[in-house]
Amino acid sequence: MKALFAQNQLDTQRPLVTESVKRAVVSAARDTWEVYFSRLFPATGSVGTGVQLLAVSHVGIKLLRMVKSGQEAGGQLRVLRAYSFADILFVTMPSQNMLEFNLASEKVILFSARAHQVKTLVDDFILELKKDSDYVVAVRNFLPEDPALLAFHKGDIIHLQPLEPPRVGYSAGCVVRKKVVYLEELRRRGPDFGWRFGTIHGRVGHFPSVLVQPAAAPDFLQLPAEPGRSRAAAVAAAVASAAAAQEVGRRREGPPVRARSADHGEDALALPPYTMLEFAQKYFRDPQRRPQDGLRLKSKEARESRTLEDMLCFTKTPLQESLIELSDNSLNKMATDMFLAVMRFMGDAPLKGQSDLDVLCNLLKLCGDHEVMRDECYCQVVKQITDNTSSKQDSCQRGWRLLYIVTAYHSCSEVLHPHLTRFLHDVSRTPGLPFQGIAKACEQNLQKTLRFGGRLELPSSIELRAMLAGRSSKRQLFLLPGGLERHLKIKTCTVALDVVEEICAEMALTRPEAFSEYVIFVVTNRGQHVCPLSRRAYILDVASEMEQVDGGYMLWFRRVLWDQPLKFENELYVTMHYNQVLPDYLKGLFSSVPASQPSEQLLQQVSKLASLQHRAKDHFYLPSVREVQEYIPAQLYRTTVGSTWLNLVSQHRQQTQALSPHQARAQFLGLLSALPMFGSSFFFIQSCSNIAVPAPCILAVNHNGLNFLSTETHELMVKFPLKEIQSTRTQRPTANSSYPYVEIALGDVAAQHTLQLQLEQVRAGQVLGGHGLSLSPAGTGTVSCGGRARGEPAQCP
Repeated sequence: MKALFAQNQLDTQRPLVTESVKRAVVSAARDTWEVYFSRLFPATGSVGTGVQLLAVSHVGIKLLRMVKSGQEAGGQLRVLRAYSFADILFVTMPSQNMLEFNLASEKVILFSARAHQVKTLVDDFILELKKDSDYVVAVRNFLPEDPALLAFHKGDIIHLQPLEPPRVGYSAGCVVRKKVVYLEELRRRGPDFGWRFGTIHGRVGHFPSVLVQPAAAPDFLQLPAEPGRSRAAAVAAAVASAAAAQEVGRRREGPPVRARSADHGEDALALPPYTMLEFAQKYFRDPQRRPQDGLRLKSKEARESRTLEDMLCFTKTPLQESLIELSDNSLNKMATDMFLAVMRFMGDAPLKGQSDLDVLCNLLKLCGDHEVMRDECYCQVVKQITDNTSSKQDSCQRGWRLLYIVTAYHSCSEVLHPHLTRFLHDVSRTPGLPFQGIAKACEQNLQKTLRFGGRLELPSSIELRAMLAGRSSKRQLFLLPGGLERHLKIKTCTVALDVVEEICAEMALTRPEAFSEYVIFVVTNRGQHVCPLSRRAYILDVASEMEQVDGGYMLWFRRVLWDQPLKFENELYVTMHYNQVLPDYLKGLFSSVPASQPSEQLLQQVSKLASLQHRAKDHFYLPSVREVQEYIPAQLYRTTVGSTWLNLVSQHRQQTQALSPHQARAQFLGLLSALPMFGSSFFFIQSCSNIAVPAPCILAVNHNGLNFLSTETHELMVKFPLKEIQSTRTQRPTANSSYPYVEIALGDVAAQHTLQLQLEQVRAGQVLGGHGLSLSPAGTGTVSCGGRARGEPAQCP
């Protein structure tokens, strides 16, 4: 713009003279100033995108953000992303303030209070551009075997061509309603009887009309110059054949499965990033090289299918060598055996006496024992589900289910991960493609496996049959305090953390700090063995392992930390916490027992708690003496006669009757939370190695540390703050003792001593780990039993 002003000697003092100069200035502003001729709308995008404004102009849309500038006080607009109208297929409004821009290779979701005005404006621009366009855009893939037809992929831009007779003296036509219709006589934009004629990448041919829709002419002026070719040459090529325009779209979407190989010379176009074809180009064997063993390829098909693309497509014959370049001959032999197992599972090779479960377990064990083979396994399965032409009807379906299982057990390398993720992402989000649902499930499994390490227990025959039948989840019972039941849908890769989050969400808890205070326990031996699960433990692994140990196992959901304040709005939350703390209250563990007659304040407090318990059961009548006895800790009840307690409870009846059971439980929790040991987990200690701790006693573990209480009065005798605890470890019962014990290292590095506690039963170790104490034999900081995470001990203390 400055050059234009200087050329015409323009400034603020000299007015514009000629109309041509005015038009030149306006055109320069329109073409060079990104948002000057745009209409701006307030808009936001997905979390993390930073979109604040949407600009709509005659060339397309731009996503903008206001950034601070040192020179201008108000800041300036920065273009985050720009899309021309040639890129936009159509715009929809899924909801009142939501805009969905459907592009050739992706979707852009925006939210704006003026969504309707945006859609109307964009639709007007697109309609105007499409009105006189000779281009159409493919909305689905079309890969015919007939070479006379035009093959293309979704997002390709096709240049319509006038129909021409095949040879001089001949005509092309078809019979419509018993009448011969000549194609070359059809008007250019008239009826086409379901077929169009066009060109793409220098190829011409007919194609179905239902697979395309009108598109704006490609914006050739914005094409990037190709290496070794000037911008003018690129534009010339684009105008002549439209190849450059389609290649821009192809770079966004990814190459077709059978695109040109990069081995075909210097003219081969650069592959888009993170496609499986790009991975194959970098890490697969040279497709033209003979196998390492020097053997001739056994079939004509195998001899001809040696291009890089064909190495990524289905084959009916076993591999002679690995897909990925492996230097070790033993690994190469392992890869060919692995491929044969893949073919057998998919039904493309005979099982030879094995079952589907045998083949699957061998495959999973091979990947588990040899991590270097996992990428090879993934590539082999992807190969067999790509362009699957098997004579077995369910071959491709079984291949996808095999991929679903493998992604649940083993992760791939960091090198393959972006390529495999894009492959799954493209399949799951490309309209019209089959297996979209299971591709999305595979993508989710892979992310879970990368995060949590993958499942450990091999699937049972029952689970495998369910997965092959398309059932990837089952209902599992979880017990909340008080006998509350929750039957949750457990998927193949559901971990303990998922269960915690789901139940917490039902209790209206959404913050991660809240999730950390709850734990899933596996309970066996009729409640005598209680072990907390690692948050990384896979629930189906737990179920598989426990069914072999104790068919009557249970899964408990409990709160172990109490740092977050209580909430009283959600009914399930209040009921669950009420049921958990009530047994400890009735044992008198939350406060000490007075040595003499209880004070009037304590009597009033205990009697009100008893009245609230009675109302929590939805009772309106006056409780009996026996019922009152059940509502009061035994140590306190013995200090006063039953009739006195009944009179005290009746004094609170009028207040509590006005409450609902939910409100009564909430008030009970509120009063109880003020007691000294509320929020503690209690254990009975048989003996202690430290003479300062008289045993037997009661151990209360809370955020303040280890509190040793008298068994008689529940008074605090000795306390060790959490900051003094260096480490802990648990030991299973020995031959000389039927009780487990915990060793706790106290003090600092310079002066450290060990405290050894002998516990009453195995369940005593269930909560310490939640307070940052290590309970595993190896001192890893996590107790694991039944469904351990990778690298964690398999034994329960």
